[in-house]
Amino acid sequence: MKTIYFFIAAFFFNFSAQANEDWFITSKGYGPVKAGMSVAEAEVLLKFKLKTFENKPIDKYCDYVSSSGQREGVDYMIQEGKISRIEVSDSRVKTKSGAKVGDSTAKLKDIFGSQLEIEPHKYDPNGFYYYLWDSDKSHGVKFDILKDKVRRIYAGDQSIDLVEGCL
Repeated sequence: MKTIYFFIAAFFFNFSAQANEDWFITSKGYGPVKAGMSVAEAEVLLKFKLKTFENKPIDKYCDYVSSSGQREGVDYMIQEGKISRIEVSDSRVKTKSGAKVGDSTAKLKDIFGSQLEIEPHKYDPNGFYYYLWDSDKSHGVKFDILKDKVRRIYAGDQSIDLVEGCL
C-alpha cells in the first residue's frame, strides 16, 4: 500500500514540477497568460480573479489589474479590454534564460549579448532600458535599469514602451 501512495505522490509532484516550468516571462507574456488575452481568459488559466488596485470595475480602455495576493509582484496592464503587458517586480519570476529583477547589467549582457537594445531612461538620468524585441517588433521584453540593476521587467506588445500607464 505504501508503494501505491509513493507512486501517486511521485506522479503529482512530477506533474506539478512540469506545470511550473512553463511560468516564465517571454516576449508574449507570463506563463500561459499572453498579451492579447481578455481578463476572463487569463483568469481561467491563472485559476483566480484579477482585480484593479482600487477594487473597482475594470476600465476596459486603460487599467491595471493584480493577482490579488495570489502572485505578488506580477501585474497586468489592460488596454481596449485585453492584456497588453505584464509587469514584474518580483525577483522569483524569471525569463526562460534566467534573467530576473535584481540582476546586474553585466549578467543581462552575458545572457542576451548583442540582442539587447538600449535606450535612455525617460525620467532618471542614471537609468536606462534594455529591450529585446521579436523579429517583427510586435512583442518584446523591457528591462528597467537603475544603478546597473534590473528594477522591473515588462513583457508584451508595444505597450512595454509606455512609461506613464497607457499614455
